[in-house]
Amino acid sequence: MMLNIDSLSNKSRDHIDFSIVDENSELDFGQGELRLTSPIRLEGRVERTGRNFLLKMKVSFDYIDNCARCLVEVESALDYDVVAYLMRDEYDEGEYEDVDVFSIDSSEVDLLDIVNATLTSNLPPKVICSEDCKGICSGCGVNLNLHECECPVDDTEDDDIDPRFAKLKELLK
Repeated sequence: MMLNIDSLSNKSRDHIDFSIVDENSELDFGQGELRLTSPIRLEGRVERTGRNFLLKMKVSFDYIDNCARCLVEVESALDYDVVAYLMRDEYDEGEYEDVDVFSIDSSEVDLLDIVNATLTSNLPPKVICSEDCKGICSGCGVNLNLHECECPVDDTEDDDIDPRFAKLKELLK
């Protein structure tokens, strides 16, 4: 997903608007490849700011993840905005600490690299299939949304309690 910014570099234009739909790219967010179920859609603008550039871009796609409670596959949509500076010159990192900065050294910008770099901070920390998901049994591993657990109820739990905390158990009764 290369974007040519040559017309901004030679100052024949002040900005470039773009809309890209890519069905063939894959996203890698550092923990493996994301399983996409739709094309990656990028819409945005690159503006010239002196010798450097400001990128404003909306990223959207659908993907499959596993429910954090029951491990069932869930299709989710992700839409997020990227605001980043594309810098040709060296820069003071302290001056740009609230915004993403990417160094460029040619007249083409790989937007997919920027999407991969910003993906981790925009993915939800966990995906759940529904708010009332019961998860899986920690004893036998059965999906509690589909089946009831058949683990034997063990009444010997009281034997495993540290005697120093036994009084706390009485408070719960």
